[in-house]
Order: sequence, then structure tokens, then C-alpha cells
Amino acid sequence: MDKLSKRRIAVVGLGDIAEKAYLPIVATHLHITPVLCTRNEETLTRIANKYRIAETYTSLESLIATRPDAAMVHTATDSHYEIIKKLLTAGIPVFVDKPLSYTLKQCDELLDLSLATKTLLYVGFNRRFAPFIQNLSKENHPTQITWQKNRANLPGDPRVFVFDDFIHVIDSLLFLGKGPIEHLHIRSLIKDRKLCAVQAQWQQGDTFMQGSMNRVSGYTQELVDYYTQGNTWHINDFTTCSHFTNEQHTLINAGSWESALRKKGFYPMIEDWLEALAEKEFNKNRVESIRATHHFCEQIVNEISRK
Repeated sequence: MDKLSKRRIAVVGLGDIAEKAYLPIVATHLHITPVLCTRNEETLTRIANKYRIAETYTSLESLIATRPDAAMVHTATDSHYEIIKKLLTAGIPVFVDKPLSYTLKQCDELLDLSLATKTLLYVGFNRRFAPFIQNLSKENHPTQITWQKNRANLPGDPRVFVFDDFIHVIDSLLFLGKGPIEHLHIRSLIKDRKLCAVQAQWQQGDTFMQGSMNRVSGYTQELVDYYTQGNTWHINDFTTCSHFTNEQHTLINAGSWESALRKKGFYPMIEDWLEALAEKEFNKNRVESIRATHHFCEQIVNEISRK
């Protein structure tokens, strides 16, 4: 089946993230026939009516029996392991929200199952596909990359903080960086057993990397700074990009008519997911990229717990 063939793709779990980020794309995509699956019959009926989707299921087992071409899992993270394991064992390719799991053992088990069955497992790191980030990824020889993602008054359990939220910063920097990770240093601020802020610094080749998150700040914000010899790019919340060179400033706007889903990379990510489904050969590099991000997050959590 090629990329342009109509694919029957199941959406498993119809919570907030599915409604806001994925159904507006999947349910209207020319090359996707969506199928819905959730135990909540009221939600199932409401969304099926909203998008005029005829095929629905209230159990994963009944869905699997119909052999969809792929499944997108948008359930709570704690349920990922069991659901993904059943889908991969049945040979059904899986797209799942980050993180794959809160435990490294379960992450590795699922990634190893993907390798063993040669069944695609894809984690939705949308920031890799944000247009401004895609443009930066084509700039060679960065000297420094910093990524800052902040929230207001939202300290949390260190593992959940890192794997649910800070993982976006880590994965994005690993996507932009080249070479082995060296000289890793972690700083963290914990109050009342809650992680308030974290900062990770390391080096990849000749590039200094820094990622930080402050969840006791005044407002939600995401900033990216990318430096090459003689150039600086400053991205603010994926809506504007300032380019500085030779003391000259050029401001690039994402466009007032561009949707937040496109600015943050969701539309091109779904296209990449469809391309991955169309690949004739199983690409184990996709699996190892997911593994690298989750292992890095585990290392950060371990460093925090030792302090």
C-alpha cells in the first residue's frame, strides 16, 4: 500500500489530546478512513456524529479483530503499555502520544517488540516537524542550541514532569544535535517533593546544548535559540522567528491564518507517519531514536533523584 492509498486507521482513546490535536486532522484527511475506539459510549457517539464516522468500537479486542491498517493511541500514559503490546503483537502499526511509558523497562519492552515483529512504532514528537524547527535543522554547524519551555504554577512529580513534558525539549534538542552526548550536567529545583524547574546541559560535537523547563513561572512560553557562525535565530512560541546576521534583523511571522496545529508541526507529523507506514523496509533507526530520547529522560530522572 502506497502513501496515497486510503488507510483505515483507528483512533484509540478520545480524550482531550485526541479531540484538540488529532481528530481535526485525521478525520478530514483525504487518505485516511478513521475508525473510533473508546470505552466511553457517550463520547464515542458524540465524536462519531461530529465527524460522521460510521465505524466505532468500545473494546480494543473487537477493534483488533477487524485488522485496521494502523492505530493511533491517545489514552492515558499508564495504559500505553498494555494497549500497544496487544496491537504490536497483532502486527498492527502504532502511533502513540509521548511518552511511550513512564518506566524505561516498559519502553524497552515495547521497542524490542517492535523490532522483533518488524511492526512500526511511532511516537508523536510534533516539535520536530514545526516549520521553523525544520528550517533550523537544515542549518549546518551550530555552535549553540538552547530550548526553553515554561509553564505557570505547575510543579509535579519528577518522573511525570520529565517524561510527560520536558521530554519535548530533550527530543527536540536530540533531533537538532549531531554526534554523541558528552559532559552532561543536570540542575534541578525541588520543593515539597515536587520538581519546579530543571536544566540540562551537554555537548554534541562542537555544539553546546541546553534545555530547561520552569513550571513555576509566570506564564506558558516556549523559546528556541539557534546559533551558527555569524547567525542567530530566535523562535518565540512557534509564531515568530527573528534572524540576526551582521547586526541586521529579519522578522519572520508564521502567518496569522496558520493554525496552531500547523505551527507546532502536527500536520507535517501526520504526513511523516503516513510515509513511515508506506515504507517497504522496516526502519530500525526510528525505533532507536525513540529509545535514545526515553533513555536520556531516564538519566535525567535518576540524576534528580540522587540530589
